[in-house]
Amino acid sequence: MSSDSLGTFIHRLSGVYRDPQRVLRDAESLLSSPLGSHLRPTTEPLTLNDGSSSPPVLLLRGTLPMTYRAVTYNLPIDCYLPPPYPLRPPTVFIRPVANMAIKENHRHVGLDGRVYLPYLHDWRPGTHDLRELAVWMSSLFGAEPPCYARPANANGSATSNGSHNNPPPYSQATVASSSHTSSHASSAYSSISTAASTSTHATNNTNNAQEEMRKALEREISEANMVAETARRAAAEEDRMEAAHKRMQREHEQELSSMRAHATSKVQFEIHALFMGVKEELRLELKNQKQLEFGKDRIEKLLNEGGERKGQLEEGNKEMDEAIGGLETWLVAVKEQKSTAADNGGKEERGQTKADLMALPVDTHSAQMLALSAENAAIDDCIYFLDRALVQGSISVEVFLKEVRKLSKRQFMAKGHLIKIAQTRAAEYR
Repeated sequence: MSSDSLGTFIHRLSGVYRDPQRVLRDAESLLSSPLGSHLRPTTEPLTLNDGSSSPPVLLLRGTLPMTYRAVTYNLPIDCYLPPPYPLRPPTVFIRPVANMAIKENHRHVGLDGRVYLPYLHDWRPGTHDLRELAVWMSSLFGAEPPCYARPANANGSATSNGSHNNPPPYSQATVASSSHTSSHASSAYSSISTAASTSTHATNNTNNAQEEMRKALEREISEANMVAETARRAAAEEDRMEAAHKRMQREHEQELSSMRAHATSKVQFEIHALFMGVKEELRLELKNQKQLEFGKDRIEKLLNEGGERKGQLEEGNKEMDEAIGGLETWLVAVKEQKSTAADNGGKEERGQTKADLMALPVDTHSAQMLALSAENAAIDDCIYFLDRALVQGSISVEVFLKEVRKLSKRQFMAKGHLIKIAQTRAAEYR
């Protein structure tokens, strides 16, 4: 059908939909697709099971192709677009013809023919549309057909009592192949109805040829039911195996998780023990290193002190050698003086020693100290005798003071020189 005709229906339904452009766009997309080529738009009120109904809404009525065991069948459906569309999903019904019945306990289709799909349950206006819905229905119904073909002599009570559990979706005489069009499907449905009526009349007239045809048809339906039952059992077995596989996979994952946790705990324990051992070794190594550094510092300090002590001993040894040399020089001088005095006959009495030989200096400082001490003692004697002369009246007071001043200056200089020499010698012997 052209977009103008669909637009005419949408125009008639003005005020019913909040977004008529979205309704028009989704319907055109479905009708222009291979899955919706056999659908035709119309308008009809939507009546629900509770008796409530809506104003006339857009209805897409026709057949939806599905592939079951490599054969394409046309499934009659009604697709209603409710007024809140696209905020609410479309309402879809399976409309079986006279020789078809809806399979009981189907996962996605109720006994009233209403379709329940996860795609409809999770409907989102921004991501879901009618074209994807048709793909879902064709795929799911091809894997698990919602309808089956009833035998020509079956009545409603036999079907409701479950005399045909899980029959095939259609018989070869009641469905179209993938090459048939919608017109072929309609003629097939008409021929089935005619065949069923002819079979009924033939049964009433006890025609042998028609009886054989009915029996052949029953055998074909029975074989189809057996195939459907085998497929159902295979699907159940596949579900059971899949559940067992998932259970084994969960157990395997739990075992792996337990082994992983155990291995992690063991590795952490080993790492902790190794860390503590390395930490203790590092502590001992640091302690030994500190002791070695302390011993190294102490040894270096002792070596420095030993070097300084060695230098002091060498200097003391050198001074001692110099003193010994001076003493030897003094002894030589004394011997020479004694020899000279003996040669000259000496004027002094035997056993009397000259005052100059009683103290002989061994170095320059000693000679200076000896001379300064003698000068200090001489000045003391001079002052004493000046004092005696003043008392006796031999000199005047002016002369006494003048001479004492001169002598005092010389004595002060001599004593200061003596103190300076003593300090120098004390510093040398430290």
